[in-house]
Amino acid sequence: MPALSVTAQISTADPPEIAFARFAAGQFFDLECTKLVVGAAVSVSLPAGGGSGVAGMPITLLGHVGAVHRGRSVVITHHQPWRGKLTVRFFADGGGSRIVVESSLDQDGVMWLAQRRGFGPPEPLRDDLHRVGLLVSKSGSAAVFAQATETLAQLAVDEINADGGIAGVPMELLIGDDASDSLAGAAAATRLLRSGCRVIFACVTSATFSAAASVLQGSGVLLVHTVLNEGGRPNPGVVRLGERPLAQVRAGVPALMSRTRARRWFFVGHRYSWSFGAHWAARRVVSENGGAVLGDVYLQLGTGDFSAVIESIEHSGAELILSSLVGHDEVVFEQQCAHFGLRSHTRTLALVLDEATQQLIGDSAADGVWAAFAYFQGAIETYRELEDRYSRDLVGPAPPLSSLSETTYEAIRMYGRVISMEPDLDREGLRQKLIQCSIHSEAGPTRPILLAESRRGVLRPL
Repeated sequence: MPALSVTAQISTADPPEIAFARFAAGQFFDLECTKLVVGAAVSVSLPAGGGSGVAGMPITLLGHVGAVHRGRSVVITHHQPWRGKLTVRFFADGGGSRIVVESSLDQDGVMWLAQRRGFGPPEPLRDDLHRVGLLVSKSGSAAVFAQATETLAQLAVDEINADGGIAGVPMELLIGDDASDSLAGAAAATRLLRSGCRVIFACVTSATFSAAASVLQGSGVLLVHTVLNEGGRPNPGVVRLGERPLAQVRAGVPALMSRTRARRWFFVGHRYSWSFGAHWAARRVVSENGGAVLGDVYLQLGTGDFSAVIESIEHSGAELILSSLVGHDEVVFEQQCAHFGLRSHTRTLALVLDEATQQLIGDSAADGVWAAFAYFQGAIETYRELEDRYSRDLVGPAPPLSSLSETTYEAIRMYGRVISMEPDLDREGLRQKLIQCSIHSEAGPTRPILLAESRRGVLRPL
């Protein structure tokens, strides 16, 4: 389908040079960019034009700055929720300006908008395709950490098909966007189920994963949580891969306490199962290492003002911070910690600080923050070939790989190997095989945890 173009405009009393400066400062379209230069990570929000719930929320585009002409125009190449280009132009209009916004829409963009509005029916069933689903946060607060996931998932499917597919049948990847909302995630999982997906890989928050597991219960479809998660009781319909918070904090807490010679902690997270499980694990490890937890705060996903939390941290006397915040919330929290001077006398271990999240935080605001994952881009020689394949066909700046996207790739490849050898496996047989294979897999929860510190815009392994 050829690309479509959608244009809108707003007027302002400011001349173009002033309007451009206000745009760069984030006063139009909620632009978030630490420095408006080519290659910088950027987030920009467009009004959705009415609707209720998720459908009425602004459309946030995540990508990189492609071109800048001061006072005249900015081009943004975006990766989420679809791949496209956004051009913002500034024209003199009497004593003020017209700001004209032009957005390109390909077939993926049109389909995403239709599904967001509730017009996306299930795909017609096909016997000549082996369908698998990817439930991912293409929009909403959690979209920050999912930017490379769809591309890497499609790479895994392409490689499986290049090897002959599943018993000669091509694999097809269908995408569902949870919009960082559990109800939207449940609806997206239902659409993937009705489209004939044999298995659904979930690169989403634990809140969405739980909602999806509930609607898929008894369906015969296996739900695979590919990213870090707090774990849970065995369930015949699910497989949990990715890192576990206990492993993360066992690696990070004693090392950070030893490095800083500090022992007083303050925990900040979200009000759902991921942070509850992560903080429980962290309390245990802090206690084992002679530390103390002076505060433990849980906030709604989508929080944008952390001033009260930062004030509580200041008053508590904490020297160390554990953040289990996800996506855009983690971006804003770290930026505000730096802005209010908290970084000068505290150190932070952030459990979901991946490479894409760090880019949006900015070089200086993220400096000194520690992360704990089993994979960091460019840090492990055995992943060089995968990193090369990912970047080979991409034009311009691309979202970085991270543990969250890499484990999704590994999970799909692992599924392909298992089901190719035994295509008639039922759900329970498949679940057991994936659990068994994950013990030695790059996607499994038992991989060694690496520590990295953010320095000058790069997560550098310690």
